[in-house]
Formats: sequence, C-alpha cells, structure tokens
Amino acid sequence: MKSNQAANQVVIRKYANRRLYDTSSSKYVTIDDLKLMVKNNIDFRVIDATNDQDLTRFTLVQIILEIESEGHRLLPIAVLQQLIRFYGDRMEPILSRYLERSMNAFLDHQGHAEDALGASLDNIRSGGTASPGTDSLRMIRDEFDQLKAKLDRLA
Repeated sequence: MKSNQAANQVVIRKYANRRLYDTSSSKYVTIDDLKLMVKNNIDFRVIDATNDQDLTRFTLVQIILEIESEGHRLLPIAVLQQLIRFYGDRMEPILSRYLERSMNAFLDHQGHAEDALGASLDNIRSGGTASPGTDSLRMIRDEFDQLKAKLDRLA
C-alpha cells in the first residue's frame, strides 16, 4: 500500500535521451520546470525509464549545480569540501540527519522571524500604541530593538 506522500508524488521519467517526462501532466519538462516544482513545494521522484532506478537525488544535485553556475553562491567552497570529506565516513549518516534537522529548524526560525518582522512593521505603520507627543523615531527604534532581540533569540 502506498503512503499518502507517495500517492501525491509526481513521477518524472528520465529517458535515455536525457528527456524528462512528467507522468501526471503527460508532458515533457525541463530542469527549470523541476526547479519551479521544488520552489512550489511539489513533491516529485525522478525515475530512470529503462531500469526504474531512482534518480531524484542526482537530479536535485544537478539543479543545485545549475543554480550555483548562474552566479548564486549559497554553498561556500569550504562547506562543499567538508561535505565531500564526510562521504564514506562513519559519521555520514549522523551528518545527514543533522543537516536535515538543521535545515528544518532554520525554516521554522525563518517563519518566526518573518512573523515578528511583519508584526513590527504593522505596528510601526499603524502608529503603534504611542500616546500623543511620543517621539516617533524613539518608538521605531524601540520596535527595531525588540525585533532584533527576537531574531537574536531565534539564532
């Protein structure tokens, strides 16, 4: 029996000619299309059409390589070198779990930080709870300091 995740997962078939076929929409797609699917949080698996081998990890790395080659520098060289050193090491599975959990924690903190920033900006825009005669600049600085303190706690 398939899990709920697998049931909602888009299957992309990769053919020998390197073409990618989205079985859910019955059309050929590109790496850029897959990049958009990732950004839109659409779960997919890339399967080799000849032998049913799962190529998802390889394809995601290919997407990262393409993004990095466009001038984005999310992954510093030192981090890439350290990652390579961990391949085959006995700590590899531990690092893998650590990276996944760290990324999830980062995303959780990012959401909290964005919420705090939004609330602070809304408060500033609405004039806050300042009484008449209160220095607006001081109020903005106070809001900024509170936001900075929240972000520091999340870091």
